[in-house]
Amino acid sequence: MGKTLEQWQGGKSVSRSEHPLSSYSQTPIFLLLGLLLACLSFVAAFVICLRRLRRGYEARMRQLAERERVATGLHDTLLQSMQGLILRFHGVSHRLAADSAERATIEHILDQADEVLAEGRHQILALRMPVVYGDNLSQALAAIGQSLQDNFNTPFRMVVGGRPTAISGDRGEEIYSIAREALYNAFQHAQADSVELELVYGCEFFLLYVRDDGKGMEQPPDGLAGMRARAARLAATVEVLSLPEQGTEVILKVPGQICYQTPRHGGWQCRLAAWLGRTEHHG
Repeated sequence: MGKTLEQWQGGKSVSRSEHPLSSYSQTPIFLLLGLLLACLSFVAAFVICLRRLRRGYEARMRQLAERERVATGLHDTLLQSMQGLILRFHGVSHRLAADSAERATIEHILDQADEVLAEGRHQILALRMPVVYGDNLSQALAAIGQSLQDNFNTPFRMVVGGRPTAISGDRGEEIYSIAREALYNAFQHAQADSVELELVYGCEFFLLYVRDDGKGMEQPPDGLAGMRARAARLAATVEVLSLPEQGTEVILKVPGQICYQTPRHGGWQCRLAAWLGRTEHHG
């Protein structure tokens, strides 16, 4: 324990207790050791967080790989076989008289089969969700537009405006899902001569437009409720504009502070950069 020292002051004995631990705690070495311990604790917590993130990312990649495997299997077996059956029934119907009731019945069934086949393709597209993170959202959307162009034989082009900005991962997946649904509706139902996708990386908002020059629509498109539910999770809005025989436009508007990884500041410089940065990609 501590030592007791006696000193004489003014003819009186004065006792003073000295504690070595108390004096040692004030030394630079003790302070450095405390700082080192705090740094080690921070590094350990950081490493634990990184490991958790890595495990989550690896689990996500395994899930996407499994979905891709299932989608490929469905496309190569079920859809291809169904397509072959539809073609065979078309051949049978052509052998029947044009005004026969049997031929009308078969053609009605084939029309329904075509709708089922198209819905199957749509579900496969949904299974093949790419890893949408950072600045690859435009590439992922261009790829799905190209795929739909090949399937429906309808020209597609994509326009990018503004300075492309990295999108947060989970937000990017929601945006991708909304755009995929809108594009599929345009290709499948609009009977359009062309479909256009425009991305605008604005200062305050990220804007996405899906346009077609088709027949327009009298009722809300399929999947609109789902698109709006996804948009609500982003504090975003989905608007649909349509005119008979002039086409349809679906507009997604997402606050930049919600979806951008790095916040962007407004001002005339940002707006000028957005206008000058407009680029166009054809399918």
